[in-house]
Amino acid sequence: MKKFISVIVNRSNAIIVILSLLLFMSFIIIVLPMEAAKSEALGLVESIDTSFFYTASDLYRIAENYGEQGRTFYIRQRFTFDLIWPLVYAQFILIASVYFYKKTKLLKASWLLYVSLVAAGFDYLENIMTSTVMLRFPQVTPVIDDFAGISTLLKWSTLSLSFLILIFLMIAAAYTQLKTSFSK
Repeated sequence: MKKFISVIVNRSNAIIVILSLLLFMSFIIIVLPMEAAKSEALGLVESIDTSFFYTASDLYRIAENYGEQGRTFYIRQRFTFDLIWPLVYAQFILIASVYFYKKTKLLKASWLLYVSLVAAGFDYLENIMTSTVMLRFPQVTPVIDDFAGISTLLKWSTLSLSFLILIFLMIAAAYTQLKTSFSK
């Protein structure tokens, strides 16, 4: 993993950050609304993925409300669109964080760069668990049904933390730049 990060550190520059941002923004402006419209067209108003936390009983209630067609759509969406989306947001946060990290003097804080990858990992774990419950419904899927909500909580927590880290690195980079400019 260190080698992976070092490759990104060595190759990141302003152009790659901008391209990464454009891809991220394209998903937010175009792809996410299209996917939401598909869900709404099927009457899938309540979403598991956008909840900060839910219990196993919440998950089963939503699975029942979705109906068979909604559950099938949900599973298909997890293994098409939702395979790409975590890669899109994680690569943007990682590339932008690396870019600003390189401009700071925080050499001992490279572990901060991994948080967006952990968030994407929890997103994939959430997708696998919720899809398993949806696929097996109305059968109960013990343990997985409980851990689905926990993985969602961890996804949102680490994703929020990764954005906070990015903001911190942007501020630290600006501070370092200003400090360097004024010391000349």
